[in-house]
Amino acid sequence: MRRANIYSGGFLALLGLAMILFVIPAQIEEGPAGMMSPRLVPQMIMGLMTALSVMLVVRNLMLPDDGEGSPVSRSEYIALLKIGSVFALALVLFYFAGPLWAGLAIVLGSLLALGERRPLVLVLMPIALLAGVWVLFYRVLGTAIL
Repeated sequence: MRRANIYSGGFLALLGLAMILFVIPAQIEEGPAGMMSPRLVPQMIMGLMTALSVMLVVRNLMLPDDGEGSPVSRSEYIALLKIGSVFALALVLFYFAGPLWAGLAIVLGSLLALGERRPLVLVLMPIALLAGVWVLFYRVLGTAIL
């Protein structure tokens, strides 16, 4: 965990510095004279994030080496890969087949990827969720999804 904290803190510190030095000045214009700059709050937040990231790195560099491996198990990586694949499939279906098929792929694919095998749940949950979304948008709100 120590090594992961050092890497993530270093990455976030570099990201914060890049935001302060390049992104915020390029994306947010300077305010008129006599007015507080619109860049102030984003720069303050990025400065705080950078400072906290540096503190995370320094604190973990001072700790003794714990000798542990990765805090994430192999089965958790596999579950992440399965769910990521489901969302990638849903994104492709959204572009080529429409939101109905993408929603069905997310619900049904997630259930199957996480190990659900009861047929009643596999049939009723996507129907109930998609029907609920349809009722919310078309009947309650009176608008189309797209």
